[in-house]
Amino acid sequence: MQKLYVFLILFITAGCTTIEINERDAFDNHKTVTPESFDISALTLYDRTIETEDNVSINAWFLLRDDAEATVLYFGGNGFLMVKSRPLIESYATIPVNLVLFDYRGYGLSGGDPSVEGIQTDAQRMFEAVQELAGERSTPLFIHGHSMGSFLSGYIADRENVAGYIFESPISEVNSWTRNLVPWLLRPFIRFDIDSSIASQNNLDRVSDIEHPLLIIGGSDDDITPFSMAEELLAASASDQKDLVKIEDGTHNDLPEFEQYRISLEDFLFQN
Repeated sequence: MQKLYVFLILFITAGCTTIEINERDAFDNHKTVTPESFDISALTLYDRTIETEDNVSINAWFLLRDDAEATVLYFGGNGFLMVKSRPLIESYATIPVNLVLFDYRGYGLSGGDPSVEGIQTDAQRMFEAVQELAGERSTPLFIHGHSMGSFLSGYIADRENVAGYIFESPISEVNSWTRNLVPWLLRPFIRFDIDSSIASQNNLDRVSDIEHPLLIIGGSDDDITPFSMAEELLAASASDQKDLVKIEDGTHNDLPEFEQYRISLEDFLFQN
């Protein structure tokens, strides 16, 4: 979707202006982390394989600490891979929590092929595994979803008893999201043919039924899932404990690099 958005912008502007691309724009670099290179001293990484009910092997990292006071299961966005999660892990490492990450089926070292139903199966199975961990360590269990992962956070929060759930750079519902990707000038000429399994994903409907505590974090400069979607979700939420945090200058994928992000997570996880 991001590539489509960039293409459309170029299409509109190419005839009337010069587009400058500097060195920073030319590279999409990521600081990676692997089990072999893991060097974040606050956490111990356990590389595990979790089997789903349809016999798909899911690669997961259990990042544990002895002084944990909560456990967080993280659902990444469409481009998420655990090896690209260093900023997220470093941010959570400053908070006394266990953090569990995993690669969706068809991503990274996980088996299978991605589908909406399949990824929901992954999310449910991972929740069960992390629920067991949280029970063993007597910690409350929270779930955290970024971008596409916000659909999974909403999906699990609607089905399960969690201590709270987090939306980061969330999508409100698919049709509004795709409309936002197309500049208004081109909307009469662009039509999305969206598979029904994708189009049915609607966080606005889900949050209106979920009473668990909710934290929504978004960036002021997010051009993929605009902050207005976060505001819509806050307004629709049925929770009595809900908060919306706007990170100035934050974009879609860089929020863990801000101190305000870490503070917001800690305040939410330990508000009671």
